[in-house]
Amino acid sequence: MAVISRLIRTYERRKRLLNEQGLLCYIAGSHGYVLIIVLIIITLLVSIAGEFIVVAQTDIGYNRKLNSRLRASYLAKSGVQVGKFLLYLDTRGMGAEQLTGKSTDKDIDSYNDLWAIDFPEMPFGEGSLKLAIIDENSKINLSVVATAYSDEMERNKYYYFTQNFFMNLGLTPDYADIIRDWVDIDDSRMPYGAEHADYYQNLKPPYPAKNNAMDSIDELLLLKDFTPNIYYGKGGGSYNSEQKEQNLVDDNKGDTSLGMDKLREIIEGPGLETAAEKKEEVLRKIGKEKSRALADYFTVYGERADYSSDFNKININTASYRVLSALTDSMTPDIVTEIINRRLVRPYKSVDEISDLITDNTIRERLSTKSNIFRIVAAATVNDVQVKITAVYNRTMRTLYYWCEE
Repeated sequence: MAVISRLIRTYERRKRLLNEQGLLCYIAGSHGYVLIIVLIIITLLVSIAGEFIVVAQTDIGYNRKLNSRLRASYLAKSGVQVGKFLLYLDTRGMGAEQLTGKSTDKDIDSYNDLWAIDFPEMPFGEGSLKLAIIDENSKINLSVVATAYSDEMERNKYYYFTQNFFMNLGLTPDYADIIRDWVDIDDSRMPYGAEHADYYQNLKPPYPAKNNAMDSIDELLLLKDFTPNIYYGKGGGSYNSEQKEQNLVDDNKGDTSLGMDKLREIIEGPGLETAAEKKEEVLRKIGKEKSRALADYFTVYGERADYSSDFNKININTASYRVLSALTDSMTPDIVTEIINRRLVRPYKSVDEISDLITDNTIRERLSTKSNIFRIVAAATVNDVQVKITAVYNRTMRTLYYWCEE
């Protein structure tokens, strides 16, 4: 009973003090306030420390990724320089025969050359580099589908090639008119084209037709009816039709591979016979390429002022099946296959070597066996961070047309 009485008196006393002094004064006058303050301080410190740890970890991760990206960028830039050096060596007739065993001719360009080798991804310290060189002269130049003088139209075959190409995809040849209106120097609309006054000014937001050479191939996405599906080759024409293209192949280059066994032999010196040396030559099937992406078959780089320039000509040693098919209305599959078969056996040294297959001299004037403009793609990876640089380079003029880092 004494204990209960003491608890009741204590409760009544604290209740009276709380009513008289208020909560804050009551806590300050009791022995528990120190503990409460300590708990508050500890809570604040834990909160601040936790925030600091999160910020520190974020900064460390960001700096690590930034450092990796910087190193990958430098590695990719070095890759572009390596690509330019390989193109230089090719003009001297050096390197390819030692790497692939195929004879080459420095006066022509073909898939036997040093630049065309499909190099494997190469390790560099904590990173790796994949290098590819693509012949832009294997493609149709869209920047010269229009000429300054209408009387030259018959001899400028690039517009004609472009029409044929789209028809071969099962698309309307109107796409050639749309491209021509984009790059020509006037505002006069082609029958099935589009100019600023009748189309582009009505877009939201509006923009003018270029009326000049294109700066990059992806500029096609700005043109009327060039949807992403058409540009990337994922729809339209025979892609969606009941009669889809059959017997497609990856490419018609022949064997351009270079295995790690061969690289190891080059670095370490000759040794025992490698698996690459034992491998027999595989005959590849010839046919239309699987890719329908327009960037694989069209370029925008060359000599805008002179459509007959060598910089615009299509190299028959490197042109794809789809591009060769667009050269004339009479390019049957048998003719295209024969052109590719011959170059796989021995690359062409002169366009006249196909005069029995392409008899029109005005067509052959737009063709060549030599290339000048190349696309160098260097993809570097450091600690799972990848940087890809694409550069378009004129080997003859030693000029960069395009540079993109992503």
